[in-house]
Amino acid sequence: MEILTSQLPSGGYGYDFPSVNIKPMNFLEITNYIQDIPSDNLTKYMYDIGKVLEDDSNIQNCYAMDLDFLIFYKKLITLSEELAYTVTVKCPDCGKEITKTIFLDKDIHFKKIDPQIMNGAVISLGGTKYETTVPTVRDFLSVFQKYLRYRKIEDLNIIKTIALFSNFDLAANEIESKVLGATHSDITLLMALRDLYCNRLEPIDIFCPDCNPRGLIDNEKGGHMTVSAESLTVDMFQLYKSSPIDGSKIVFK
Repeated sequence: MEILTSQLPSGGYGYDFPSVNIKPMNFLEITNYIQDIPSDNLTKYMYDIGKVLEDDSNIQNCYAMDLDFLIFYKKLITLSEELAYTVTVKCPDCGKEITKTIFLDKDIHFKKIDPQIMNGAVISLGGTKYETTVPTVRDFLSVFQKYLRYRKIEDLNIIKTIALFSNFDLAANEIESKVLGATHSDITLLMALRDLYCNRLEPIDIFCPDCNPRGLIDNEKGGHMTVSAESLTVDMFQLYKSSPIDGSKIVFK
């Protein structure tokens, strides 16, 4: 399926190609996926990246901020003709389990891209100035594969943050040390940086029908939850298990 780059989290800003292609998996491919998917998060993420790059090698020229959505999109079109995914959350106020079907066209919205942030920035971290960049998938992989090999850091969010530093190859140990050892205002700086370039999906609101039947965000009795981008980028086995078995096309003799 063709996805216009303007429909990606980056809005296709600065892209010199109009679209990328993502293919749904067939029965054999999804069976092999479930059998072969690695158990640890970093190797699993690399496995998922490989699957979308198989569909369209030009994805390596997309911004890394588009990558998680493309991975999710491949899983979604594999298992849902309606481009919908059902999640179940528990109300933090009354404990009721709430099921919501999330539709791609109706519920998935991205934060509007400010062109100013796409040129990178200069930040001060631990008293040292660094330039940040908006990495492509290719740029991100050059950083990610180092951590995949040496396993110095296992947290994917931290690796994504480190990949935002434009001179990582020249000062890898220094940048890593500054990020891991950040304190006070530097922590909020790094969180803001990651939010700008990695967390592009607007939170999806879910309301408890008992505590918050009117669907108010600032309801006094609570009953308001959100689903984040991270919870949508699930592995294929979870998606497979959450998809109801449909026997309606079986016609018995």
